[in-house]
Formats: sequence, structure tokens, C-alpha cells
Amino acid sequence: MIYRFLNLALFAAALVVSPVRAEPTSVQTAWRLLDYIAVDYPGAVLDGAVISEAEFAEITEFAASAHERLNELPAASVRADLLLRGVTLQTLIASKASATIVAASARSLAADLIKAYPITLAPGTPLDFARGQGLYTQNCQSCHGANGDGKGPAAVGLVPSPIAFTDKSRARERSVFALYQVIEQGCG
Repeated sequence: MIYRFLNLALFAAALVVSPVRAEPTSVQTAWRLLDYIAVDYPGAVLDGAVISEAEFAEITEFAASAHERLNELPAASVRADLLLRGVTLQTLIASKASATIVAASARSLAADLIKAYPITLAPGTPLDFARGQGLYTQNCQSCHGANGDGKGPAAVGLVPSPIAFTDKSRARERSVFALYQVIEQGCG
């Protein structure tokens, strides 16, 4: 009898502390939007002033979209906190807070999202370089350019301009998971 009680108690405890399973695409999309905000917000706001209306509008839209994805997650004790922090992030962006504060808020929220709703952080099998090259040529090259410099023929007139993958300082801001997500899900 005592073993049955202990097993039930352990099972109940595991349910309380276990991460919640969510639809991976909702978590991935929310995470990717938060990562994008953390990396690209400095291109939208500087010293409390908007320096790129198009980039600021996109950041604002991404924050709202990330919050929508958080709202779609399965009920869990941590979900209310994540939602509140999503609203806080939107408020920071609307008030044109410093890039350091916005990036810290977005990254912290993204990290806690992954802890609460675990998803695969890396591919399960080695990636096929030739397949990736073909996908880039087919889906990305027209905007991002043959060399990844953001100067493809379809980039003319796009606001904001396509990302230059050759920008080493920007690349250093990205995690391996973020790069994997962009490659896996595309940039659109």
C-alpha cells in the first residue's frame, strides 16, 4: 500500500514540475519572433527615438504576434507569467526603451518559454549541405542575394531591407538555434 501511495505521489509531483507539451510550431514561432526582436530592435530605436519607422512597425507587429502565440499555448502555471512578460515587452517597445533592456526582456522571455514548453533545439540528423544550398537558391537568394549580402534583385524597394547574412556583428548576436529556425522555417 505504501509503495502505491509513493508511486502516486511521485507521479503527481512529476506532473507539477514537468514541462508542458505544446505544439512545436507555436513555440518555435514565438521563440523566433522574440529572438528577432532582441537582435533587430537597435535598428529601430536609438536613445528613445525611432530611427526606422518600418523596422519599428515590424518589431511592434512581431511583439504582438509573439504574444498571440504565447496566448495559444496549453494552460500551465507558467503561462500567465509568460503572457504578462509579453505585455511588458510590448510596453517597453511602445515606450522606446533602450535596446539593452528590450533585448534582455525578449531573450529572458524566450529562454523561459523553451523551459516551460520544450522543443527540439537542433536537427535530429546531419544537415544536407546540397539540399540547403538548393533551398537557399529557390527561396532566399532573390532577396538576400547570391552571396547573402541582402542585395538580391527582389530586394529593391523592400522596407525594411533584407538581412545581410554577411554582417558578422549581427550573426554573432544570433544563437545556433535561431539560425537553425530561420533555415528550417524560412524568413517569411
